[in-house]
Amino acid sequence: IKFLVAQLGIEEFRRLVFEEREKLPHDDRWTAYLGTLADYAETPVKPAFSLNGAPVPEGFHDWQETNVYPQRQAGYSVVTVNLPLGDLTSWQMFQLADVARRYVGDNVRTTVEQNIVLRWIPDADLPAVYEELRAIGLGDPGAGTIVDITSCPGTDTCKLGIASSRGLAGELRRRLGVKNATMPDAIKELRIKVSGCFNSCGQHHVADIGFFGNSRRAGNYKVPHFQVVLGGQWHENAGSYGLAIGAVPAKNIPDLLDTITNRYVQERQRGETFQGWVTRLGRKEVKTILDPFTAIPEYEENPLFYRDWGDSRTYSIDDIGVGECAGEVVSLFSMEISRAESEHFDALVALDEGSASLADQRAYQSMLLAARALVRTQNPNVGTEPDAVVQEFRTRFYDTKLFFDKFAGGKFAQFLLDRHENPPLNPDLHAAHRAIEEAQLFIEATHAAEARINGVIVR
Repeated sequence: IKFLVAQLGIEEFRRLVFEEREKLPHDDRWTAYLGTLADYAETPVKPAFSLNGAPVPEGFHDWQETNVYPQRQAGYSVVTVNLPLGDLTSWQMFQLADVARRYVGDNVRTTVEQNIVLRWIPDADLPAVYEELRAIGLGDPGAGTIVDITSCPGTDTCKLGIASSRGLAGELRRRLGVKNATMPDAIKELRIKVSGCFNSCGQHHVADIGFFGNSRRAGNYKVPHFQVVLGGQWHENAGSYGLAIGAVPAKNIPDLLDTITNRYVQERQRGETFQGWVTRLGRKEVKTILDPFTAIPEYEENPLFYRDWGDSRTYSIDDIGVGECAGEVVSLFSMEISRAESEHFDALVALDEGSASLADQRAYQSMLLAARALVRTQNPNVGTEPDAVVQEFRTRFYDTKLFFDKFAGGKFAQFLLDRHENPPLNPDLHAAHRAIEEAQLFIEATHAAEARINGVIVR
C-alpha cells in the first residue's frame, strides 16, 4: 500500500478508497473497533521501582547491556529474550508464559529479529527476571548484536530454499559466541542476516552483512553457495539496501566473515560505519576480499565441502552418461556464465562511481551474456547480436518453459525480455540499482535452469 500511496499521492489514494466504499453495502465493523481502543491500552502489572544498586546475580550486567533498554516511562524497562535462530521448545514457551504473567501480563511481543520482548518490567525486578530466564535456558546476552543472527527456514522446511540458511546461521552463531566477550564494539554492533534463496525472508538485503543461498556446478556436483551482500542499513527503517558482491561456497562463509570483520576493525576510520567502510573501499577492492574464498576443491580432495551446513547429504547428479561433446558444452557454459558474472560486477562498479546509464547498460549486457551461455548449450553457433540472443532464448527456453522456475514461473526471464523491449531513456541511480538486482536474479536463474536441464539434483 505504501508504494501505491507514494505513486498516487495521499489525496488521490483517499479519493479512490472512498469511491470504492460507496459501491459497498455499509458494514458497522468498519469502524466498530474505534469504540474498543481503550481495551488495547497497555497497563503495567506492577508499580515502577528503580534498581538502586541492589545486588545482582553473576552475568547480569552482560545481559543487561545488550538485552535491556529503558522505557520512556520512568522506572520501567523492556527486556529482549534472545532466541537462537528464533527457536524455543514448547516447555520453554510454557515457562516463559509463566514469567510474563508474573511481571508483565500480556505485554509480550515478537520482533522482526526473531526474538521476544517483555515490556513494562519494573527496574527493580530485572535481576529476578534474568535469573528466571536463565533457569529456563533463555538468559543469553547478545540481543541486537552480531551474534543475534536472523535466518529464514531455508532448506529445513521451505520448498524455495536453495541453501541451508539455518545451518549457516547456527554455525556462525556458534563461532561468534565463543569470542563475543572479546570482540571490539565495532564488530559487536554489526547485524548478520541469512536467507535460503534470493527472496528476502531472512532480511539479508538490509543487513550490514547478508547472505542468500544459491548454488554452482563443479563438474558433476552441485555445490551450495551464498551470495554475499554488504552494506545494507538496518537503522532508519532499513534506510538502504546492500548489493550482492559475489557468490562464495557455503563452507567458506565463516572464514570469509572473519576476514571481512578483521579488515573492518583494522582499516575503519574514526567513527566510520561498516556501510561507510564498504563504500570507501569500493566494490573492486571488496571483491578482492571475496576472491580467495571462491575456489572449490575437487570432490575427491574434500567431499565434505560438497555438503551444506547441518546436512550429511552430498549434492550430486545421476550418472547422465553423456559423451565428450556434451562435456565440452557444459564447460563452455561455465566459461560464458563467468563472463556474465564479471559484467554484472562491472555494473556494480559503475553504480558505485555514479554512472547510472553505464550501470544499467552493463546490467543488461550481463543478462544477455547469461542468456547466450544458456542458448549455446543447444545452439553453439548463436551470434552476439542482442536481438538474435533474445529471440533464441525466448524460443528455446521461455516458450518451452525450460527456464521456468517451479514456483516463480517465467518471472526472472521477464527481466531480460522487458529490458530488451523497453530500454530506459535516462535511468537514474535508483533505476540502475534495480536493474542490477534484476540482472543478479536472472543470472542465478540461468545457473538453476542449466542445472535442471542437465540433470543436476540435490539428494
